[in-house]
Amino acid sequence: MPLKKETMAALSIFIRPLRRSTDSITLRHFQLILFAALACFVTQACKTAPKPQPPQPAAAEQASSKNPDEPTKELPPDLFKSMPVYPGATVEHVHKPKGAMREIAFATSAQLNQVVQFYKDELKKNDFHVTSSLIMPARKTWSCDFHREGRPATLMVYPDDKDKSKLVIDLIYEMPAKADASLQEAEETFDVIGPGEVAQQTVNSNTKAKRN
Repeated sequence: MPLKKETMAALSIFIRPLRRSTDSITLRHFQLILFAALACFVTQACKTAPKPQPPQPAAAEQASSKNPDEPTKELPPDLFKSMPVYPGATVEHVHKPKGAMREIAFATSAQLNQVVQFYKDELKKNDFHVTSSLIMPARKTWSCDFHREGRPATLMVYPDDKDKSKLVIDLIYEMPAKADASLQEAEETFDVIGPGEVAQQTVNSNTKAKRN
């Protein structure tokens, strides 16, 4: 009998650790399953979520992204109204203003002497005042400074870098100044007659005595 009791006690000692290890394995399995399910849920949510779209630039930003110095071939309205242009010359560039000045480049296949004589005659006819003129036949260049109504300008004629058979007529002039309305004085108007009758003035006693 004593031997049987000791054997049962020994068996009970070994059974308890087995139960503890089984419980720990089951808990680990449960944690792994839970972690796998959570990871699968997050993956599916990321796949189904819409991708963020990059912000589209506004119309004003798109307009400002354009090159402000992009040349045009249309004569600007701020050019001298009576400014002569050589017949047959084509507009190559009308540059954007730089401060108060603007530059226009023309191209022509005419000879230098023809261009120079044309501008000398036409500038004089249209009341432009030529202040200086310099011609260099060897280099096929000519420069002329003139002004009208206080606006200075310069003409330069020289061979084209790309096509030596053509001449470039480079015109640089000052644009007309724009008056600031906020700095101008407001026009004052007065009511000369005014409402009501004119008050009768009293006659000076000295004047009345002289008349008598």
